[in-house]
Amino acid sequence: MLDAERLALEQEDGRVGRYRVRLIGLDASTLGAGRSDPAQMSQNARLAAENPRTVAYLGELATGSSAISIPLLNEAGILQVSPLDTAIALTTRSLAVAGSPERLYPKLREVGRTFARVVPSDRGQVDALLTDMRQSGVRRLAILTDEDPSGRAIATNLRAKAREAGIAVVAREEIDEHAPRHDDEIARIGEAHPDGVLDATGARPGASRLWRQLHATDPRLKLFAPAHLADPSFVAGLGPAAAVAHVTQPILAEGDDTRAAWAFARAFARRYGHAPDPKARYGYEAMRSVLDAIRRAGRRAPGGLITRAAVVRAYFETAPRTSVLGPYAIDAAGDTTLDDWGAYRVVDGHLPFAETLSGGRGGASGQR
Repeated sequence: MLDAERLALEQEDGRVGRYRVRLIGLDASTLGAGRSDPAQMSQNARLAAENPRTVAYLGELATGSSAISIPLLNEAGILQVSPLDTAIALTTRSLAVAGSPERLYPKLREVGRTFARVVPSDRGQVDALLTDMRQSGVRRLAILTDEDPSGRAIATNLRAKAREAGIAVVAREEIDEHAPRHDDEIARIGEAHPDGVLDATGARPGASRLWRQLHATDPRLKLFAPAHLADPSFVAGLGPAAAVAHVTQPILAEGDDTRAAWAFARAFARRYGHAPDPKARYGYEAMRSVLDAIRRAGRRAPGGLITRAAVVRAYFETAPRTSVLGPYAIDAAGDTTLDDWGAYRVVDGHLPFAETLSGGRGGASGQR
């Protein structure tokens, strides 16, 4: 992701108009946590906010984690563009997160929205998950959740739409992410006789172990995971459960790639010596879209002197643009008009593409 952002900046020779633009990489993880750390994310956002030269912030990557940095950056009036955070409550109201999204923006009246993303929202992912479930023959569904608010939002929205899709939610179990086994929860799920299970828990160590337990209990169960679980360690640890695994991601099939996407892949391979991960496209476009907003803000500013507020305004006026992700616009909430989701299966520890699933919006009109 960071390499893709660097490539986008290098292709502009590190400049936008009269300005030299620097990209400063900040690690959201810590050795102690071994993964993304909320305290470190907060520190990163404060560091960016306190630097008078900061004009934009690219991040966060983990689903829902932008809720930590949005208030700090909104307070400072800094544009924040996430390549990968799909959480519903960041931009629109979620039944699972009280006061969303307004409570994330302490300076909403003064500076407005400052967060946007180039990745589709989980609102579309819910529709994609239901499509995949229905096409896979699921009629009775069990849902697993934990304390992760993004997963709860997916579960809540999916449950509200399931009946219309012809799927009955027959069980919902709360998982303790620190427990080594989940025998009681799995037993109760078995008593409900589902034919599919949605794991809406947060990404964590041991997620694949839970799937192995579910599969061992009932090998006929189809297991579904939203995008935030689609990491290499989870996929590699599924074992026999890989045969019934369904993973949804906002990544298009190679056959749907645009010419711009192929050009990016070639440029990335020349620069770094290997092909990019599909998700790198989102980092690349996040940087390119921010540079474009800086350019447009500079053209309008007296004497070309840009401000943070001008960059925010310019970004939220992003009209349909051609990109490595396809044509899209940014709406008033900060969401992209892109909403195609892919269904993936697990084969030999990898996630090959299965089919494109429709999302909830589509098009590049910018209309809600």
